[in-house]
Amino acid sequence: MNLTPKQRTLLLSLTTEWQTPIQIAGRLPKEWGNLSCVNQSLKGLMRKGLVQANPVMFGLFRLTTDGTTIMELELGEN
Repeated sequence: MNLTPKQRTLLLSLTTEWQTPIQIAGRLPKEWGNLSCVNQSLKGLMRKGLVQANPVMFGLFRLTTDGTTIMELELGEN
C-alpha cells in the first residue's frame, strides 16, 4: 500500500485504543507541524480503511484491523 511519509509516521504512532488528534500529535516528532497536518493524514488513512473514527464520540480515532496489519508490516521492514 502506498502511504505518504506523514501517513506512515502517523500510522506507526496510532494504537487500537480511541485517541484524540491532540493525543496522537503528542506522540509525533515536533517537526511534524500543527494539528491540521494530523487531521489531514487521519482523513487519508480513514479513506484507505486503516483508521476508524468513533461513531458515537466525535473526534476519537483508532487503528482498524487492516491498519494494525499494515503497521506491523511497516515495523517489520524497519
